Amino acid sequence: MRGVYRAGCRGALRTALLGAAVLVSAPATAEPPAREAQQFEVSPFIGYRVGGSFKSIDAGQHVELDDHGSFALALDTRADESTQYELFYGRQSTVLRGDALAPVSIDVEYLHIGGTVALDEAQRVKPYLAGGLGITRFSPDPVRGHEDTHFSVSLALGLRVPLSSHFSLRLEGRGLLTPVNTDSALFCRSDQSGALCQVRVRGSSFFQFDFLAGAAYAF
Repeated sequence: MRGVYRAGCRGALRTALLGAAVLVSAPATAEPPAREAQQFEVSPFIGYRVGGSFKSIDAGQHVELDDHGSFALALDTRADESTQYELFYGRQSTVLRGDALAPVSIDVEYLHIGGTVALDEAQRVKPYLAGGLGITRFSPDPVRGHEDTHFSVSLALGLRVPLSSHFSLRLEGRGLLTPVNTDSALFCRSDQSGALCQVRVRGSSFFQFDFLAGAAYAF
């Protein structure tokens, strides 16, 4: 009986030691898999755009755009842990006004290629910088003139607020600068008397600022 008792104790001890070894090793081998980083992001925005004026040669005064609502769309692809490549499109429908100019309905569009860089990934609200290079297109009422396209640049400061692994809020302020060549004629059309241009400018820089709010979906 004593031998059987000893054998039973040894078996129970082996079982206990084996169970302890399994429990100790389990956390090291059963770690949850790391979440795969999202590669692409789509961000629609609504906003309010201010600024935008030209110095008119003919009248010697500025002609200005009305401040008005705008919308934008940003398409991003991940470059590394803190940066993205970005394609940005923004549009505003407004009115061009001046003392010597009848009001002209006009669309102002931007298409820029650039990127974003996170400034602090550790915070709940994540600040970032963005910028781009591309074109500005001015599209007046077809009766009043033809479209004009110019090179432009943009720089933005924004905040990103993650809501889940796929969704986040984006708040952004973006400055948009369009250099205009010396002695340029804008919004020209032809009629029976020849070419007629709504605005003639000299050495102007056209600047606007967009206040944007949007939702980003990453996948």
